[in-house]
Formats: sequence, structure tokens, C-alpha cells
Amino acid sequence: MMKTGKFLAVLLGCAAVPLAMPVMKTAAYAQDKAATGSYTLTKVTFKGNVQVPTAELLAALPVQVGQTIDQAGAKENVAAIGQVYQKHNVGTNITQSMTIIHHTKAIIAYTFVEQAPLAPTVVHVGITVDHVSVTGNARIKTPAILAAANIKPGQTVTNETIKAAQDAISALYKKSNIGSVVSTDWTNTTPQHVDMVFKVTEKADE
Repeated sequence: MMKTGKFLAVLLGCAAVPLAMPVMKTAAYAQDKAATGSYTLTKVTFKGNVQVPTAELLAALPVQVGQTIDQAGAKENVAAIGQVYQKHNVGTNITQSMTIIHHTKAIIAYTFVEQAPLAPTVVHVGITVDHVSVTGNARIKTPAILAAANIKPGQTVTNETIKAAQDAISALYKKSNIGSVVSTDWTNTTPQHVDMVFKVTEKADE
């Protein structure tokens, strides 16, 4: 029989500042002996993390399934999740809830409300693209995406060019009744030259 204790933490990210790591705020714990103890973590679940893979979030947790968790460990886990989202440049609100079973075991559930992908870093006129690639596209072939983006090696790009390419890729997915989130990343190869990557997160059919 599962019994839910009074140990319930709610941690909220600061959605107004998506560029920074979410600022975590912990709600007050119930004043109960069970709330101040430590427990064996038996299960962790994630819901709403569309833009960040579950496996990556799970691997980042300082306290893993099978280990002992307390209030401090719960806060460390949320902070680690925030760092993963910061790495992906995705803002999110995080809710963490802990269910206590027989006063000895704990199940933690994380629920996310993600923001839209962040705008690309400012690109000045004169930046030349040396190479263009696509990642995350399992359902639409890369040549079709590159054709829609219409950015070719040797081309000079601006923020407007990149935004138009992202919109074109999103439109291609929408035409195929597939939800998508498109972002752009790049690395500098030489001064004023970059390798560009379109990162696609595919969703369930619309």
C-alpha cells in the first residue's frame, strides 16, 4: 500500500529570465518528522521535458535511484536539472514532488513547463557559413530540411537569415503534420566564419 507523506517540495524556475539558469525557490516543508528524514530513492519520473532528453536529465542527478535522499539531496537534484536546461539554452519552470512510501522509500516526480527556444546569439553582417548540418531529425530527411532552410556553404548570414531558415524548417514539419522545435547553434572555424547546426526536436503528430 502506498502512503503519501507530507514531504512535498515545489521548486519553480524563473521563466522571465530564460537565458540564465532557472532560479529555484523551495516551498515550505510540512512540519512533520517524516519530512526531515532521509529515504531510499526508488523511482524518478519526468513529464513535460520536450526539448531536453529524459536520459540526459536522469544521468545528471547527483542522487540516483537506489541511493539515499533528503531535503539537501532533493535541492541538489533540482539544481543539476537547471544546469542541464541552461546547457541547452532552454528556460523552464520545474515542479518537484516527493511521495513517501511506508516512511522509508521515496518516489520523485519532476514536471516541466518549457519556454520556446532562445533566439540565436547576435550575428553581425559578414559572418560566413562554411558548413551546414542538421541534428535530431528522425522523421524528415536532412536534404529536405537543408533545402527548406536555404542556407548554403559560403553564404553570408544575419539574424534575419537564420530566423527565416528556422521558420522554413518549422513550416516543413507542419506541412507533414509533425510538431517541431527548431534552434540554431554554431562554432567559429576562423574569424568571421562558422559551422552552423540546425537542432530539431520532433514532437508527436499534430
